[in-house]
Parts: sequence; structure tokens; C-alpha cells
Amino acid sequence: MDYIYAFDLSLSSSGVCIFDESGNPIKIMSVPTTSKMEHKDRLKVIADNWLELRRQYSTDLIILESGFSRHAASTQAIFKVVGLTQYLFNDCQQFTYAPSTVKKIITGNGRADKIEVQEKIMKLYPDLKFDNMDQSDSVGIGLCWFIEQGIIPWRNNNA
Repeated sequence: MDYIYAFDLSLSSSGVCIFDESGNPIKIMSVPTTSKMEHKDRLKVIADNWLELRRQYSTDLIILESGFSRHAASTQAIFKVVGLTQYLFNDCQQFTYAPSTVKKIITGNGRADKIEVQEKIMKLYPDLKFDNMDQSDSVGIGLCWFIEQGIIPWRNNNA
């Protein structure tokens, strides 16, 4: 069985959710690094984690949040992690979703904040536990693909 990975990438704490083919979250985690580390060392920590996950959970499809620009330094750091991830999963099909699209699909509001997205996910998946927003964001990013494929029925307007 191949698994499907969904990533919320950053240099400080990348979130990942690994789903089975039916859209059930199998593993949710994040890879924290510290700002005291050089970028190259932070990237190595992330790469080592991605490679270990690939050994445990085979995949041929990943889902990423598309890049966006805020401040030059943070944008460059994020794109280093995006490039690394795309390289390590270069043999996989890759889908991307804009942050506003994730918010729109999950909550019905493209301007929702991270807490609203997390609350919506937790209403419909009450057994999921998140240590941080990066983890819940990765679940939301992955759910977008499953919803668009018609694998998971979703009503983003239910209370």
C-alpha cells in the first residue's frame, strides 16, 4: 500500500501528515529545528526525517502548500525546505494548494485563520491530537486533495 504525504513546510517546524489511500491520517508529526542552527544543519535534520519516513511509509504522491512571499529572508528559508522536499520526493506526483485555497476548502472562508482551520478539522476528526499548528495545517493541506478527489465527503459550512 502506498501512503500519501501532506506537508506544511518551514525551516523552523515542518508539519507532515501521512494518510492511507482512504484519507485516514496514519501519522502526524512535525520536525522542529532551532534558530541557533545553521540553515544547512536544519535542512539536514528535515531531510533525515523525510528519508526515514520514506523508509517506513512508501509513497508516490505528496501534497504541499504552495509558496508565498512575505519577507525576503523567511521566504528564502521556506523555499529551501520546499526545494529539498520536492527533490527528496522527485519520483512522486506532487500537488500544491495555496493557503487561501486550503482555508476555503476546509472552512468555507479563504481568509480563515489557522485556529479556525484546526477547529474545523477537530470537529470532524475529534480523535486527532495536534502538538502545534504545523501538524494541523499539514492535515488540512492533505484533506484538500482527498476532498477534491471525492474520497472524503466534506461540508465546510456545518457547525
